[in-house]
Amino acid sequence: MRAQLAVLLSGVPLLASSSPIDRCDVVWTTPSKNSSGSMPIGNGTVGLNAWVEEGGDLVLLVSRTDAWSEACRLLKLGRVRLSLSPNPFATGKPLRQRLHLEDGLIEIEADGCRLRVFVDAEHPVAWIVGKSSKGMSVRARLETWRTARRSLQGSELESAWTMKGSPRPVWESPDLAAKDGEAGVVYHRNEGSIVPETIEHQGLGPIRQTIDDPLRDRCFGTRLASLELKSISVTSDAVVLASATPVRKFGVQIVTASEQTATDTAFIGGLRRQAMATRDSVAAERRTVHWWRSFWSRSHVFTGNLQIDRAYALQRWITACGGRGEYPIKFNGSIFTVEPSVTGGPDHNPDWRRWGDAYWWQNTRMPYAPLPASGDFDLMHSLFGLYERTRPACEARASLYYGAGGVYFPETMTIFGTYANGDYGWDRTGRKPSEVLCPWWQYAWQQGLELLVLMLDYSEYSGDRKFVKTRLAPMARSVLAYYDTRFPRDAFGQLTIIPTQSAETYWFGVVNDTPSVAGLHTVIERLSPHRNALTAEDRARLDRLREALPPIPLGKRDGKIIIEPAAKNKKDRNNVENPELYALWPFRIYGVGRLNLEVAQNTFLSRIEKSNSGWQYDGQCAAIAGLAHEAAKSLLAKVANSNPAYRFPAMWGPNYDWLPDQCHGGNIMSTLQAMLLQADRGKIYILPAWPRDWDVRFKLWAPGRTVVEAEVRGGTIVRLDVSPAARRKDVVLPAAMATRLRK
Repeated sequence: MRAQLAVLLSGVPLLASSSPIDRCDVVWTTPSKNSSGSMPIGNGTVGLNAWVEEGGDLVLLVSRTDAWSEACRLLKLGRVRLSLSPNPFATGKPLRQRLHLEDGLIEIEADGCRLRVFVDAEHPVAWIVGKSSKGMSVRARLETWRTARRSLQGSELESAWTMKGSPRPVWESPDLAAKDGEAGVVYHRNEGSIVPETIEHQGLGPIRQTIDDPLRDRCFGTRLASLELKSISVTSDAVVLASATPVRKFGVQIVTASEQTATDTAFIGGLRRQAMATRDSVAAERRTVHWWRSFWSRSHVFTGNLQIDRAYALQRWITACGGRGEYPIKFNGSIFTVEPSVTGGPDHNPDWRRWGDAYWWQNTRMPYAPLPASGDFDLMHSLFGLYERTRPACEARASLYYGAGGVYFPETMTIFGTYANGDYGWDRTGRKPSEVLCPWWQYAWQQGLELLVLMLDYSEYSGDRKFVKTRLAPMARSVLAYYDTRFPRDAFGQLTIIPTQSAETYWFGVVNDTPSVAGLHTVIERLSPHRNALTAEDRARLDRLREALPPIPLGKRDGKIIIEPAAKNKKDRNNVENPELYALWPFRIYGVGRLNLEVAQNTFLSRIEKSNSGWQYDGQCAAIAGLAHEAAKSLLAKVANSNPAYRFPAMWGPNYDWLPDQCHGGNIMSTLQAMLLQADRGKIYILPAWPRDWDVRFKLWAPGRTVVEAEVRGGTIVRLDVSPAARRKDVVLPAAMATRLRK
């Protein structure tokens, strides 16, 4: 195997003496053909796809994480087009476009003109700031393609997944353009909402008071302004600002908002106030640079292989650019989708994305799993917030549908907590409200347990003690109550989880699915140290469930003990998952540092499905099982998965989903982190699945607000720093790796 690994890793160079984040910057020296050649940039709420057209303009697609239409599609805000004359981007002229990661901005230099594009790290405002050695005429155009009421039909309706297959027309209202003093505004106001219809269709009328409607009266849009561009014109599809005379410097301010307001006037007034409060571009750039430099100081991984290092850094960039808003990262493109036709998809506008609006848990979790180890705790609150906001509705539905206490979250959930209507089933003839007609996940329950693991990770890694009592404990109370009240006990008092299924793969005859059983074991074990934050009733339930827990389903294959996908199940497979691996990841019942490591290895090596793309989790499972060769093989396959039709190297997929695939990107980070560091039951395992032939320098986080920095050269650990120093005693080094640590 070592010989095979040497061949596999032959393309991985040794670590250079210095690998700053600047090595991962993306630099282009030619214009782009279209939006397939765009660079993503954002501040967590507002995003831009930026590119320079050959012989043309600088173009920005503007987006937000909360621009939900009346059909619940996540729409773009519009397109900004900057035209300069004389044109520095004329065909044949030199160009340099650089994504400067450390400072959080894009720099463009061409023919004596220098542009900086960035999104204010603390406000929902983007900027184009320009300087030129000679006077230029400048024209900025904010445009929309949604100029008339539109019915969504055919494949376009797929991007409104909640309403896919609807027996009635699904529509969106047109955008509006208006002048606001010396600025222009393009905005969308929802003229309806699919929420009331969804409530009635799914039999949720009796609990309607628990379901918020985030679509009703939602208004979102953009305000375009510039001190240097005083001439303004407005048409039905655009507002245009222009300089009256040539200028040598200018700033274009792009203010965005999305909120539920009673009137258009109130919305435009809010945009105006935001613009006035943030009109200093120098201060905006200063705080943006400060935020990004602080961000990159939290953690890093540098292997010396540019493809690996760039994949990790750029995915972390995309996660931060789209991960601080009110709503979680959309697995199917985040806020950086473009026209699908430019990458071989259907001929629709940039609002389209495959799988649409709903949050699919097994996909949504992927970009969040690596955040504790990278120290990016602030990016996790969007995820927690969505499930906390929808918990009351989901609790009420559990009671209404099943007479159960507590909460379960559907695998595919709308932003207001219901099922997507197409998955729930449009034809309800002879059906009870509790009958969900999607066999892919009709009886999948473990989503809440996985959410709790992420919440536990957050609290343990960040050291946020208040979070345990105010947010983790209430969610744990509800998730565990569902299992406690929904499922029966057998004659021996053991919990029997039925009806259920094992992920999306095993549907029939399933009893005690491994994802649920492993999840319960892990959550109950990890909640125990937090008993003081729990109520007496919570503690009693924890003890009751511990006594009733069924064992992890085990079996034998070729004489070796392996984990089974369930205690019982028919062998028919309906999807491409290995649900038995949930006991390794995300629930870590088996793996490095555990007595049952051999069981983890046997199970991984005998898995049926083998894949390194999309939401498949082979890479981190291999690392958790301590299989360095398999983990390295998976990692190298993953970082090579960038879509060739895209110019930006971190536009993964589409794999099972859409571009850029955030499931895939999150898995790259999780695999690399698990190869370098794993934490379990108070111990910190360094390089648990790291190839001895690879060099690396990393800074990662562990529980207890612990930061580990290490460097490996030529198979030797030459540096290991642990903060706080008291945690050094908890570090476990690989027995086979020599160390030469400074004192």
